[in-house]
Amino acid sequence: MSPSFDPSAVDTGLARTISASRGQVAQRASSVSAFIDAVASESGLLAAQPQLADQTVLELLAQSYGLKGTLVRIPTEKDETFRLRNGEDTYLVKVSSPDEDPAIVQLQTACMEHVARTAPELPVQRLVRSLSGAPQVLIPVPVGPFDRVLRVMRFIPGNLLANQTPSASRLQLVGSSLARLGLALQDFDHPRADRLLLWDLKHFHRMRPLLAYVEEKQKRLLAEEIFDQFDEKVVPLLDTLTSQVVHGDFSPFNVIVNPDRPDYVTGIIDFGDVVRTPVIFDISVTMANLLGADPASPWEHALQVVDGYWSIRPLPDQEFEALIVSAQARLLLRALITQWRASQLPQRRDYLLSHSKPDWHRLASAAAAPAPKLPSAP
Repeated sequence: MSPSFDPSAVDTGLARTISASRGQVAQRASSVSAFIDAVASESGLLAAQPQLADQTVLELLAQSYGLKGTLVRIPTEKDETFRLRNGEDTYLVKVSSPDEDPAIVQLQTACMEHVARTAPELPVQRLVRSLSGAPQVLIPVPVGPFDRVLRVMRFIPGNLLANQTPSASRLQLVGSSLARLGLALQDFDHPRADRLLLWDLKHFHRMRPLLAYVEEKQKRLLAEEIFDQFDEKVVPLLDTLTSQVVHGDFSPFNVIVNPDRPDYVTGIIDFGDVVRTPVIFDISVTMANLLGADPASPWEHALQVVDGYWSIRPLPDQEFEALIVSAQARLLLRALITQWRASQLPQRRDYLLSHSKPDWHRLASAAAAPAPKLPSAP
C-alpha cells in the first residue's frame, strides 16, 4: 500500500526549517559575540598590554612633570601603574594602554577633577599637574590605535579595605562614603559618559555567551538562574532606574581606610570604570565583593554597606529587589569575565584568576540564603 504522504518532502521541509533555525541562532550568537568583543575593546581589555621600560617612564616623568625618583611597578588590570618615591614624596603613576581611547581616560580625569572641585572633603585621589599645567600628558606611540596617556597622582597611604575585617559600623561608613561620592557626581557629565564598559551591568543580560567558558554543571546552573532572575527583575526596570555617572568600581581594593580615624574611609582611588549607569549597579560592586564573606550569614556584610548608603541617599523601594539581584550578577560577571579573559590572555592567567577563585562558592552561599529585607530609611 502506497503511503498517503511523501516522507522525502517532509524531511526536506524539516531540514530547511532546521537549517533556517540554525542560521538564525548562529546569526544571533554572532551578533552577541560581536557585541561582547566591541564592549571589551572599548573597555581596553582585548589586547595584551605592552610594557614601557622603567627608564622610559622615568624620562617621561622628568620631561613632563619635573619628577624623579625610584619606580615600583604595581600589577593592574589594564594600564601600567607605578609607585614613584622621591624623598619623602610618593606618587602614583599611570600610563594607559595603546588600545584605550585617550577620550575615555580624559573622562576619568574630568570626573576626578569634578569631585575634587565640588566636594573637596571627599578623600578622592588628587591629580598632579604637569609642567605645562595639564592634568594628563599624551605619549605618541608608533604602534597601536591610540596615543598613550600619562598621569600622576598623589599617593594615598593607608590600608586597603580588602585587607581589613571591618565592623558593621565601619561597613556602614563605607556605604555612606559611596553615597556621598554619588551625590557629588549627580551633576557631572561628559561626552564619553555613555561609553561601552564590559563591567557595566546595563549589558549583563547580553553576556550569556560567556557561559560557554563554564564547564562544571552546578556552576552553570547557578549562573543560568542568576541570568534568569536578572532578566525577570532588573531588565524591565532598566529605563526607569535612577541613573547618573558613577565611580563604577567602589570595591575593597579601591577604598583606603584608617581604623584610627572616625571617618574610617581615607582614600577613594581608581576611576577607571567611570560610566553613566543605574546607581544600584554602583552599589552592587561593593556588595559583590562582600557577599559570602561570612558563610553563616552571606548577606550580612553587604547589607551593612547598604544600610550606610541608604542613611545618606535612600533610593526608591522598588529598586531594592533589583539591587539584590544585581549584586549577585556583578559577582557572577567577575567570575565569567575572568575565565574568558584568562582564555584570551594565557600569559596573564595567574593574575586574572587570583582574585576570583572563591567567587563561585560565595555565589552559591548567597543564592541559598533567605532573601534580604529592605533597609530602614532615616
